[in-house]
Amino acid sequence: MGGWRTMRGPAFVDEVLMRVFPLLAVAVLFFGCGARSGRVKPEGPESTVAVPDDAELRRVQTRAKYLFDAERAAIFATDRLLIQDALDRSRMEWFFTVPREDGWYSLFGTLDDAGTFTPAYAFKAPRDDVEQMAPLPLNALPGDFSPVARAVKTSMLATVEAFARGSINPVVFLEEDGDLTVYVLQGTRDPMRFYLGGDLRFRYGPDGRTQREAVRLHKSVFAISLEPGPDGELYQGSAHSHVLFGGPLETELATLMLYPELGALTVIHAASRIAYFLTPDGAIRVLSEAPERQRMLKPDGTFGPLDMEEEAAPPAPAGQVDL
Repeated sequence: MGGWRTMRGPAFVDEVLMRVFPLLAVAVLFFGCGARSGRVKPEGPESTVAVPDDAELRRVQTRAKYLFDAERAAIFATDRLLIQDALDRSRMEWFFTVPREDGWYSLFGTLDDAGTFTPAYAFKAPRDDVEQMAPLPLNALPGDFSPVARAVKTSMLATVEAFARGSINPVVFLEEDGDLTVYVLQGTRDPMRFYLGGDLRFRYGPDGRTQREAVRLHKSVFAISLEPGPDGELYQGSAHSHVLFGGPLETELATLMLYPELGALTVIHAASRIAYFLTPDGAIRVLSEAPERQRMLKPDGTFGPLDMEEEAAPPAPAGQVDL
């Protein structure tokens, strides 16, 4: 992950294009792993790399907002759990948070060899107010959560194996057809150090056993330190070449929304010469050398002209963009 720290200019589109694209022009990138069929379209006649259309950018933003809400629900549930007396940690092998019509449910428990989940602690919060997360009697749980637990366990074990890092967080999304989608994101316990990448997306049948899809979203884990630089300069944002997909991902935007102290994230795909500037409010700005392709997906989900205001400008890269 290449950081930029100190510079900020009013003509931010020109500055980013001039500084970022030359750095990437000499890079050797590897593309095409796990892209969904039909999710994107080519950008320009000379591009061989599929990049997001407007519908895909909207999907990314919508799913990122869900990941943000689910992660916040899990965070508040964990906070409530840790202040309880006499915790039996031997009964907290697996954890997950899932939505139901009447709220968020966060569960901690064990999964036996037969795939049966036994909850030890449960919490519930309204869908629109996760800060109201509160303990829930186990006999008040709405049914069996074993399918979710099975999917989460398989996903987390695969992610640890793929990236050799154990601090991870699962997010479960319930598909309309009953399937379970599980994202596994990297976690952190250090308020000055965060991680991007190292994430996978899985899809299972309603039983939580039948795996329909396993997609690696990044090739590796990117560490971001918010510690001041050698000369005391403060962190302002990061850029990275997106080597598996042609545009930003919901996990990237959600992480930025969860940790606004990260400032900004620019996802760059050299082959299409397009940069996607992500901000913690959920906006996605599309930067291109072609003015007609520049646009902004606003936090409310509508598109508009690129915001050229100074306060919205990304800082210019102060150093190398790492691949």
